[in-house]
Amino acid sequence: MKQWLMAGVLSLLSFHVLADDLIHNDDPHALLEEVADKTFQRIAADRDKIDADPNYLKTVVKQELMPYVDAIYASKKVLGRNYKDTTEAQRQEFYQVFEDYLVATYARAFTQYNEEKQEVVFEEPQPLRDNARVATVRTLVKQQGRPDIHLDFKIRYDDDSKLWKAYDLVVEGISLLNSKAAEIAAVIRSRGIDGTIDLLREKAEEPIVMEQGQS
Repeated sequence: MKQWLMAGVLSLLSFHVLADDLIHNDDPHALLEEVADKTFQRIAADRDKIDADPNYLKTVVKQELMPYVDAIYASKKVLGRNYKDTTEAQRQEFYQVFEDYLVATYARAFTQYNEEKQEVVFEEPQPLRDNARVATVRTLVKQQGRPDIHLDFKIRYDDDSKLWKAYDLVVEGISLLNSKAAEIAAVIRSRGIDGTIDLLREKAEEPIVMEQGQS
């Protein structure tokens, strides 16, 4: 179960989300709750399509989740100190393949989600300071016959899009962003930035396979 949580756009031109279609809410807690509800409803409504072609989960992720994920900010955080050692062209390519990689990661995560057995419950929101630019939205994942799992969304306000966007998931105290940063730093040391980009692209293009017993 933790794997699908830790593992939350193949081409932005292919599935462009119109500004009028986006959910605008100044309350990050309410925004994220609405996005989550829409995503889970979409998965339930399209269950037959997903079972027939698990790669369809990438479409769901691109259309329902990615407009509210700050993939570029997360990419920069993941690059960390390696950022200064890359060219602008390498950075732009890394941003794109990392976003593609996130799409595939979230799609694989949802192969382990079953709307009949799991439920995401949003905890009472903490008051935001005036002009706050970052927030934490806390949730509990409830599942039949198993302990609850604490899942926190780290979210920041993006001035360009005028939206609150998630940039990290923290599951039982473990940051997905920090974990990925450590993994990618090790790959960059061994393969260089271009080799890392190639590896992320390969992983993003791997087919999605349903977890046994989840269809």
